[in-house]
Amino acid sequence: MSVENVEKALAFLDAYNRRDFDAAAADFDPEIDWVLPEMQGFDSCHGPDQIRQFWEGLDETFEELRLDPKETVDGGDRVAVRLCYYSRGKGSGAVLEEELYHQVATFRDGRIVRMEYFATWDEAREAARAAQ
Repeated sequence: MSVENVEKALAFLDAYNRRDFDAAAADFDPEIDWVLPEMQGFDSCHGPDQIRQFWEGLDETFEELRLDPKETVDGGDRVAVRLCYYSRGKGSGAVLEEELYHQVATFRDGRIVRMEYFATWDEAREAARAAQ
């Protein structure tokens, strides 16, 4: 099952990058928790509808926003993905390309029940491996 979880975590990113929000949320549990790091914790949310609103808000700020996976850690029920963010601001055109946060998707019965973001890759890897 864990290889399938890695594939689903990467499929989420692919769909998100295409702005296919329905496909991105296809494996979300109805009670999914979206947990951002403390410095951005005010944007954390619950459930697919709130998450879509968050994504739509990002699209109002950025002309382009892409999350490029660089590496994964298969922790069974948790999958960590090392991310490089690429964004270009609307209006300003300012470009950012760097590792900001890294995601850990937690699965239960093939559904993503929690998507948590960590400020460092070491923290994300550790969180994924803690499930083993």
